[in-house]
Amino acid sequence: MRVVRSRIFVLFMLLLLTSCAGGTSGGAPIAVPIITQQRTPQDVVQTFLDNWKAGDYQNMYAALSSQSQSLYTFPVFQAIYEETFLQIGVTDLTYTLRETQLQGASAAVSYDLSIVSPVFGTIDDPARTMRLVESPNGWGIAWSSMDIFDGLAAGSRVSVQSRQEPRADILDRNGRPLVQTSGTMVALYTAQQNMPNVDDCLNLAARLLKQRRYDLQAYFNLFNVDTIFYLGEIDAQTDALEGAALDATCGISGRFPRDTRYYAVGGGAVHVTGYIGQIPADQVETWRERGYEPGDLIGLNGVESVYQQTLAGQPERVLRILSPSGVLLRELGGREGTDPQPVTLTIDLDLQRATAQAIVDAFNYAEPNWAAQGISPGAGAVVIDVKTGAVLAMASFPWFDPGIFNPDTPALAQNPTLIAGLFNDERQPFTNRVTQQQYFPGSTFKIITTTAATAENLMDSSDIFDCQLQWDGRERFGDTSSPRFDWRALEPEDSPKSLPAGQITVWQALAASCNPFFYEMGARLFLERGSDVLLNYAQRMGLGKLTGIDVMQEVAGTLPATSSVEQAINEAIGQGGIQVTMLQMAHMVAGVANGGTLYQPYIVQQVGGADGAAPTYVAEPNVVGELNISQSALDIVRTGMCAVTVDETYGTAVFDFYDITYTVCGKTGTAQTGRREPHGWFVAFAPADDPQIAIAAMVEFSREGSETAGPIVRRILDAYFGDPEYAYPEWWSEGPYVPLEMREGMTLG
Repeated sequence: MRVVRSRIFVLFMLLLLTSCAGGTSGGAPIAVPIITQQRTPQDVVQTFLDNWKAGDYQNMYAALSSQSQSLYTFPVFQAIYEETFLQIGVTDLTYTLRETQLQGASAAVSYDLSIVSPVFGTIDDPARTMRLVESPNGWGIAWSSMDIFDGLAAGSRVSVQSRQEPRADILDRNGRPLVQTSGTMVALYTAQQNMPNVDDCLNLAARLLKQRRYDLQAYFNLFNVDTIFYLGEIDAQTDALEGAALDATCGISGRFPRDTRYYAVGGGAVHVTGYIGQIPADQVETWRERGYEPGDLIGLNGVESVYQQTLAGQPERVLRILSPSGVLLRELGGREGTDPQPVTLTIDLDLQRATAQAIVDAFNYAEPNWAAQGISPGAGAVVIDVKTGAVLAMASFPWFDPGIFNPDTPALAQNPTLIAGLFNDERQPFTNRVTQQQYFPGSTFKIITTTAATAENLMDSSDIFDCQLQWDGRERFGDTSSPRFDWRALEPEDSPKSLPAGQITVWQALAASCNPFFYEMGARLFLERGSDVLLNYAQRMGLGKLTGIDVMQEVAGTLPATSSVEQAINEAIGQGGIQVTMLQMAHMVAGVANGGTLYQPYIVQQVGGADGAAPTYVAEPNVVGELNISQSALDIVRTGMCAVTVDETYGTAVFDFYDITYTVCGKTGTAQTGRREPHGWFVAFAPADDPQIAIAAMVEFSREGSETAGPIVRRILDAYFGDPEYAYPEWWSEGPYVPLEMREGMTLG
């Protein structure tokens, strides 16, 4: 009856105002108010649902009745919605209005609702009812939490229950765990007063923990001599083999085994495997849409990150409404999970371990010399199968313990600033030096210059070049930077290396790293064959572009356009503006070794295949280029590289490879850096007669490549071929560091 009376009143007022519309009041027309049509209950519900879809909680709240608003303040109303959907995530909301029932000052609107969630898909909630009450201000919603989900009574809650299977392993090429969920690590505790000799403990711990000795020394300095502190973690196998030595040398006072995600090479493979940690704060919403919650562990780099969904699988998730006491009231929906699957890499566990150990041992042994703090910040090495492109080992130093991002680590308890220190470390331990840093190649680039000079018929195998200590190209080539010098001109006068190489062939020029030969070839290629010919050969041999390696981030290097004969001469010896990555150099050497084919480097060999199931992916070698260089030209290059390690007269790295059972062909490089300390390079393939692997190693800001990178490569090859471990040069352990004299526009051997 109340509704009928209100409508009669509205009609009466409308007629009254209309009859007066033509009248005047003091000569002015009488204003006629606009009467808006009263909104129906269905209109109110439709607007409320549209605002819900838009996330407009303010206007949703405005549609509530005054009584409902007195029961729920706006912040409480908004919080109920946000907390309910926090774990679900809503990307869309659709509805269909059904019938409306009126009974005096109340109404009931029935409708069907569907909520779309990235985690649970479409959650259908049909046959819902929204109740409204009428007031002088119109219809208002008599709201309760049941208007979010039917069955969500006061005090009840929406709960997401999930079942996550253990994360799958990352395996090496032979099926051995590189990363293992069920691995056991042993946390070691000691005090310096328990150590018979602190220096001896530092040496042993640095080797076993694969840490830089002076970093470990700085850590020791944080504690009083009588303070028991966390030394580090080793795996159970290492503890079984080295535990007695640790007890005797480091006075271990406590061992605490724990099951955790185990990284077999520790930090020595972290740039390949990556690591896991909690979801970063700025990525929580993104991961929540994929079904994860804050605090969940995800892959944060490397294989762990790229293959997150494969290694972790998808957890089974069920969305339920529970009573305050935990009783199931309603099941809203669910999502089936997927099983975690292992990822098998091309990495060889033993070779990876040997590569990492060779680098960290070099830095610790040479700490009094070129590896002293403030001189060489790091190094890297990579080993490639020349017949497939498979990466057998890759290590970038310095690295870090991959376990420190896992909340179960004991490392942060006594060193809470550890992670922040890594991010602030100017040595950039998170950077993969093998793929993400580019460097001047120095004399290793002479492989390409030799290839270009022979392929372009500037020299053939019988031609002779007179390699003296000084070269002058002013008159013949217009080189304004002449005279230029051979690297032998900087050797001590009493050294056999101070004598000129003299009359040499092309391959001998490469073996001897004769600068004058390459100065002349650079000038002639530029003037006689074209300004871009040398760099075209470099591109053909894989430089100046991405290799296409999977998993890794990489940079393309730099091959600038050559605009002058001076620049061409500098580029011929691997200086100028040319910059390369270690991976590119190994890629190039592999192409030379196998007869001219460039295979795309790759790290993932297989995905899945656990418990007899068929793998979902199996890698195949992928040819990405051909050198298209004559066999005779390649033979000259390979002959020169093989002489580097065996020719007593010309070879620049013979002393690195005495007493070996295998054959190796290589090239040294010592590149100017803008500092007084050069980058030391060594690239190689082995064995000589039937190449299997190619290697590139580089030590930043150190000394000649034959003095730094060469011995590291020797140790890697010893491990690959099963030879006894090479003893690093004694002078490494002697100080102080003596920098090399390098003149502008030259490179050392």
